[in-house]
Amino acid sequence: MILRSESWTRTTAASMKKTADDAVATGLAAQGWNTVSFDDTWAVRADCTDWDANATVVPNCTNGRDKTTGNLIPSPTKYPNGLKDVGDYLHSKGLFFGVYTSGGKYMCDPGGRSIASPGSFDHFEKDFRFFASVGADYVKVDYCGEPNTTNKYGYTILDTDLEINSAIESSRRAATAINAIKNDADPGKRRSMVMNISAPAYANWENDGYATPLFQRMMNSIVPAGHAYRVGGDVAGTSWGLTNTLVDMIEGLRPFGKQGHFLDADRLYFDDTALTADNKLGGYVMWAMQNTHMVAMIRNSNYSGAISSTQAALMNKPGIIAVGQDALAVTAKRVARGTGYDVFAKPLSNGDYAVAIMNRSATQPVTATTSGSVVGTAAKAFTLTPVVGPNITSIDANGNFSVTVPAGTAVMYRLKAANTAAYSGWNFGLNGSSARNATAITDGDAPAAGTWDAGGNTLSSDRLANNAQLPDGTALSVRAGQTVTIGGVGYTWPNTTSGQFDSVKPVGQTIDYNYAGSKVNFLGASGIGESGGTIRLNYTDGTSSTSTWGFPSWSCASAPTYPATIAFKVFGRNSTSGPADAGTGYCLYTRSVPITSGKTLSSITLPSAPNARIFAIKAS
Repeated sequence: MILRSESWTRTTAASMKKTADDAVATGLAAQGWNTVSFDDTWAVRADCTDWDANATVVPNCTNGRDKTTGNLIPSPTKYPNGLKDVGDYLHSKGLFFGVYTSGGKYMCDPGGRSIASPGSFDHFEKDFRFFASVGADYVKVDYCGEPNTTNKYGYTILDTDLEINSAIESSRRAATAINAIKNDADPGKRRSMVMNISAPAYANWENDGYATPLFQRMMNSIVPAGHAYRVGGDVAGTSWGLTNTLVDMIEGLRPFGKQGHFLDADRLYFDDTALTADNKLGGYVMWAMQNTHMVAMIRNSNYSGAISSTQAALMNKPGIIAVGQDALAVTAKRVARGTGYDVFAKPLSNGDYAVAIMNRSATQPVTATTSGSVVGTAAKAFTLTPVVGPNITSIDANGNFSVTVPAGTAVMYRLKAANTAAYSGWNFGLNGSSARNATAITDGDAPAAGTWDAGGNTLSSDRLANNAQLPDGTALSVRAGQTVTIGGVGYTWPNTTSGQFDSVKPVGQTIDYNYAGSKVNFLGASGIGESGGTIRLNYTDGTSSTSTWGFPSWSCASAPTYPATIAFKVFGRNSTSGPADAGTGYCLYTRSVPITSGKTLSSITLPSAPNARIFAIKAS
């Protein structure tokens, strides 16, 4: 969450320090607005002129770089004590330091001359090591001075294969450089920096080209390289209709966004005078729902970097921020469209769902109706806690509810299923059962988008696919949506991706399951020790039966209370920082519960065993 101190032409060391002071004093920093950054025009131009009114020539400079070190040169006018002075000040306040470069051969703004500051296309490692040396934590990599053009400033619309290939190469070089610094053999030279790549914006400058094969090819190649991606053009915050356009764009690009790889729809317009407070709040809600990279401009008539009390009040919204910063980092899905409104939903790491309803009209309020099943849960009992919007006290027996949304804004709620709620089926809804309420499987590049044990470790989707085996040593590949046959029973592995709910955490809930057979088979494990209790099978004739049920630890330890049969082992898992424990086997188990002879199941009531996870169920 980035605070841009003044517009790029007006940012100075003094303004950045003032923004930092105010971020702490207003409480914004504590809420997550904890990175202060500059943009273009911080470095002397490639003709070695500074940014003062006289364009003073800077000594010991050639082609805009220091003759001795080859580094970019901070503007002596704007940063008289250099960049490290700013970085040290921000760090002393507990804040992060954001810097800027271009992935092309030049930066963007020439400031009235015919040449801008040098870019990093042929200098990524040199420039990133310089940024690391001054304490940078975040790097925006713009894309001006496109390598195939003779222009020495400004952007190029990327609409040819040659231009797209150069942008991809730029991103590859940037990723190579930033990773080399993160993993330097010398611990004293290591630094982790977050990188926002802006090149996709220039292939979708009018925000209408994101569905083209050229743009999709670019995204497929660039997304592995960075941590955030500016995906559209500069769209000044002049109307609620433009917010609609950006929300639609991010919805179209949703598959590219997940933890560690965030889409950037342009900055939030807290400072814009053309938008109403409701417009600004609605944009904030939707950026949080869609997990778009959050950037706020701090602007004043005196260019001081001060944060006004009005802007601080708009931004200091812990409920919105909590949804936007949730660990699952799911980009919300548009789950329904009504007349004049859209409904968006996404799962949250504690098992809740975030729900937002956006009024597309800038002039008329709209009354919207939706339900828990549309949002994504089959729970028949839940509460709605307002984050932004009026209280909703009336939820009918089918989980339907309504709310009136003012013009030009969005409302947001947290939907929490009751622990003992009934759910309408194990096999219901997109990606399998909407009774799922936990995430225990993650991708290697999004390792913290879930949690299972006390250390936040999770099953690795990569290891499951390539490093699993049956108890007899036979290799096994376990992939999303695949049927895995264990002991003659075919289980369907969750058809989910990192950050989605992939398993059921037992907390006393009842889940419909209408099957006849001799037993119910479960595939799962416990993340901490053995975990279980008494399970109840409920039958169509109103009777029920109970059994002892549970799973051993995924550490493959013995389980005297809840023994189960090892289904398979997967070697390695994900820690919160990435792939780990490659040589260690982690066990998944099967456990069966008998169905009373002659009876037909109607539902299953689970015990309260929150360390356990159920990944699949199958009657036989």
